[in-house]
Amino acid sequence: RRRLSDVLVSGEALAEQIQALVPASVDHVVEVVFAANVSTATEVLTPGGSIATYTTDDTEPVLPFGPLVFANVTIQVIGSDDFPAEAKAYAADALNAALEDGWQGFAVAARFGLDEIAEAHEWVERSRSPGKVVVFPTG
Repeated sequence: RRRLSDVLVSGEALAEQIQALVPASVDHVVEVVFAANVSTATEVLTPGGSIATYTTDDTEPVLPFGPLVFANVTIQVIGSDDFPAEAKAYAADALNAALEDGWQGFAVAARFGLDEIAEAHEWVERSRSPGKVVVFPTG
């Protein structure tokens, strides 16, 4: 059994790794790096599939419009504040179960102290590195 931690977070080989795990195709993608991965998501989706996203690495992403149209893909842009409490609790339980099962969590690309919050925002705006930015309390 392969785990999520065995799959790349992004990069050229991402589609091939997803297709190795799910050879038939993917019905639905929940994307957290929308701009960087929308082409990959489109490549692995079943015709009529969907992409849900609540965050992106570029606020004005370039879309592969032709492939999206011909595959009849639905894109759902959602705000995490709109999720019901039950959905948030379910997600927290699922993440905890994945961690208990050995998943190492998301790759961390950079760490900043709270007193460096402006630098953290600038790093996110200019970086194209995979991984999360962690801001921790200081002082």
